[in-house]
Amino acid sequence: MVADLGGTSLRVALEHKGELRGIAHARAEDLGTDAAPWLRAWMQAQPVRAQAATVAVAGPVADDEVRLTNSPIGLRAADLGLPARLVNDLHAAAMGVDRVPPELVRDLGGPALQPGGVIAVLGLGTGLGEALRLGNTVLPGEGGHASFAPADAQQARLLAFLAARNDGYVDWEHAASGRAMGPVLDFALTEVAAPAWLRQVRAALPEHELGPLVLGHPGEPACALARELVLSTLGREAGNMALRHLATGGLWLVGGLAAKLSPWLPGGAFHDAFETRGRFSELARRMPRRLVLDDLVGLRGAAVIARVLLEQR
Repeated sequence: MVADLGGTSLRVALEHKGELRGIAHARAEDLGTDAAPWLRAWMQAQPVRAQAATVAVAGPVADDEVRLTNSPIGLRAADLGLPARLVNDLHAAAMGVDRVPPELVRDLGGPALQPGGVIAVLGLGTGLGEALRLGNTVLPGEGGHASFAPADAQQARLLAFLAARNDGYVDWEHAASGRAMGPVLDFALTEVAAPAWLRQVRAALPEHELGPLVLGHPGEPACALARELVLSTLGREAGNMALRHLATGGLWLVGGLAAKLSPWLPGGAFHDAFETRGRFSELARRMPRRLVLDDLVGLRGAAVIARVLLEQR
């Protein structure tokens, strides 16, 4: 059994001989505070019995236990009733990026991928996650919660705006993620004129619907500014990762929000923020960038990890 549990949704499947079967979905809000009962029930309903499991989770894993970063859901591997391992969702994605069908990968710039080079994975969904991979070794991390650094005067105002809402500490996730869309739009509404309907709609919508609001009205100046701020912040941190680790195996963007931003990623704010690096701009331009449009990338990577766990039994 392989599963990918995020702050918004759960995907689960059985993997057999490299093929994902019986893929199912559930809303995170329907799982309560413990995902184990739902996963056990799903496994019991399948026509074959799973022999091992890997669950990719959107949060830091310690002692095969997790409490999701942007959700009250928790999970313990021991509660699944079979040999199981929990890994960070970006860990699983890092193991899955080179198993994505080529037609679901978009080239965002830079040269060809260097075989054996460091792979940097940046996950943009409800939150912002990061992981590194070299060969079959993955270094998961929580780089999305490192301190946000503004690039210009407007981003400095954004930093101050977000700091007032977050007890003085602002990380990259606060400025570039699904959960950032609402606060960044609120900031944009202080920077540019906006029609009354937009302010009214923003006030009425729940937080998880603000991303579609921003991306669905590209002609509205406040929505356009919010989108550009998210793109430039994302590009800045993506470039940080690529340079910090010389990611010649590619800087890979994964996640639902990354896919929704695909029309604006090949150029513009993301591209400029990624490549504008002072005297290291030329080196940044030589870092390959790829966008993954496969929402099963986490399951593909989890299957690789589960297969190793099964072989070790």
